[in-house]
Amino acid sequence: MAPEQRKRLALLRDFFMARSGKDLSLACTALADWAGQILGETDWDEAEFAFNRLFVGPMALQAPPYASIYLSTDPRLMDDITLKVRRIYEMAGLESPLQGRLPDDHLGVELDAALGLSALAEDLDAEEPRALWDYFLHEHLGGWLPQFINRVRRAEANHPAVDLALDHLEAWLAHQDIH
Repeated sequence: MAPEQRKRLALLRDFFMARSGKDLSLACTALADWAGQILGETDWDEAEFAFNRLFVGPMALQAPPYASIYLSTDPRLMDDITLKVRRIYEMAGLESPLQGRLPDDHLGVELDAALGLSALAEDLDAEEPRALWDYFLHEHLGGWLPQFINRVRRAEANHPAVDLALDHLEAWLAHQDIH
């Protein structure tokens, strides 16, 4: 993966792993600065409220950031999809930095794993790591991220800060030839 795409992915990971308005502000500002975009005046309390309604809770999530919701026939957290993702991480020698606190199929965790898997595939330059990366990228992430993005775009609780991240997530997917 090209260095600029790796940086974009790391910034997106930080955005989707945000746990407070301050985290969200830092992640959005870093993403906009990296891209040479002007973020403009932002009400971070409003952004945090929208982020929580979409991705965190406590009420029903408008756009759950979990692969299992989009890939399972019976969408629920911590199902076979989550365990399959955990096995992929284990095959690559990776582990969720938030194991036991956040399901392994959370978007932020998956973006972190994508960084690790792509680096492994590049560093080892062997068939097995490249095949694992290709599967994770095209079959797994490509299988649910477009649905997730569409769901966020249709949600009531959207915000320009979220749109910024979605624009960059779509750009990253397009660069990986996933539409």
